[in-house]
Amino acid sequence: MDTRPPDRRHDQGGFALLMTVLLLIMLASLAFAGLDTVQRDQQVAGFLNRKRVSLHAADAAVAKAMETLSVTGTPTVVSTDLADTTLYPHGRPSYGVDNTAASTVDGLGVGGVPGMNLQPTQNGVPAYQMQFWRVRVQGNAPGGTISRVEFGTGSIIAN
Repeated sequence: MDTRPPDRRHDQGGFALLMTVLLLIMLASLAFAGLDTVQRDQQVAGFLNRKRVSLHAADAAVAKAMETLSVTGTPTVVSTDLADTTLYPHGRPSYGVDNTAASTVDGLGVGGVPGMNLQPTQNGVPAYQMQFWRVRVQGNAPGGTISRVEFGTGSIIAN
């Protein structure tokens, strides 16, 4: 009769294989979760980039309206494409008037401005007054992202 203790190495061989497979499955699931996180981060970064481009395009529309106000006395914005096609091969950013607004350029009237020393002359009318305007513009980025901006401005007019 054999009095040696039984060899336990043969009993644990299947358990080690099972633990190794479970560990590999856990590492693979962590890797897939990391890849999913990276993909979502890239999507968010792309959205934020398109939003930034559309906001800069709307800012260009504001600058154009201010330029036409200083030249003609009335703010106007004409739809325009921006940038070069080599920078934006899938469509260029653009700006124009806000086409969701009923009125895009509103004259808000003429009035004085407190603190600007626009005092009335002897006939009761100041020599200079302010013409106020409300302008609505929008910037468009490739991919369909839109930024809308509404701003108020004014110009000094002589009476």
